[in-house]
Amino acid sequence: MAFNTTLNSLETLGSSVTTMNDSQENSTDDQYSNDNNVPGSGGFITQITADVIRSAINCYLLPPIVLLGMVGNIMSLIILGGKKMRQYSTNIVLAYLAFIDTLLLLIAFMRKMPCLVGKADPLTAQTIDYIMLTAPLILELITSRTSSLLSLVICCERFIAVFKPLKVKLWVTPKRMIFSVVSVTVIVIGLLAVDFGLATVSLYYDNTKNRTMARITYQPIYLKNQKFFDFYNSVFLAITLRVLPMILITILTIAIITQIRRRKKWLKDVMHATSNPNTENDMQAMTKMLMTIVSIYIVCLLPGSIFITLTLIDKRFSLRGQFQNEFRVVSSISAFLEVFNSSANFVVYIGMNKKFSNILVQMICGFRKINRRHNQGVIESNVTISSTLG
Repeated sequence: MAFNTTLNSLETLGSSVTTMNDSQENSTDDQYSNDNNVPGSGGFITQITADVIRSAINCYLLPPIVLLGMVGNIMSLIILGGKKMRQYSTNIVLAYLAFIDTLLLLIAFMRKMPCLVGKADPLTAQTIDYIMLTAPLILELITSRTSSLLSLVICCERFIAVFKPLKVKLWVTPKRMIFSVVSVTVIVIGLLAVDFGLATVSLYYDNTKNRTMARITYQPIYLKNQKFFDFYNSVFLAITLRVLPMILITILTIAIITQIRRRKKWLKDVMHATSNPNTENDMQAMTKMLMTIVSIYIVCLLPGSIFITLTLIDKRFSLRGQFQNEFRVVSSISAFLEVFNSSANFVVYIGMNKKFSNILVQMICGFRKINRRHNQGVIESNVTISSTLG
């Protein structure tokens, strides 16, 4: 996802890649080019400015967040998938979300390699960039869109918990949550599997540069049905897997927050009357945590959804359009926000889930005890050997 999420990634499978295929000597990312010409008329950002902004985001800001996010998601997966946490239906979705976000960040880091390598060898970076535009790009989209639909599943679960609290345990069971996450994954893979194999990377020797270069080639099925695939990727998938889930998540979140505010006084009365107020407190704490996760998702991905809508309305705002530099800058910002969203959940769990934070502390203390025992054992062994030799 540069780490191009949203429409930039979708257009890569459409018209933008066609343009690149016609000019194999230019990289998909202008940051590898030595051409610093000012863009066409109507643009507000010059190519030099766009390159500086994108380089700062993609090469310096994004990689450390990706690495920290991967560590946090791996820890979340271990804790949420443990015996103490996986008994709750919601944690099944959260554990799978941590797994998907880990894959998303891993692919994001791989997609950032051209930016990092380009500082030393622009031509090698171009080759890597072309390779990343085939199967890795589609895998990136699969993980990204699966993560979005999992957020929708979380919203639906909380909607039931808030509006039908007495039936949530009956309707939301571990088996049904497992079925939900599996169904989401299968649907996303099914919708994006169409793009696998449409574009492939081949290597050739360039006599002018005296080195091996890469080019993107297409299967006949794509060339014969280019308009269909371009519409399918740039319009249908953009609306189905990004814009529509965002709209549904926003509506459900507003409904949940409104219902919580309406029931606030009533919940206090129930807590005083019930024999087990801790259960109600746990439900409120879980709802607040999940709504925080969803709110971060909305804040981070809403700009990207608006970005997609704008590109669908105004074709000048595209990878090769009149406002191409603005397109690239907004695309990089959108990608950064999506990576931030996939990295933030671990911090939310620590701050808003006592059980999660307690287990994390126990894990850290357990590692320390193991290290102390190991070090103590090594010292005792050395003492024994020394006394034996003495």
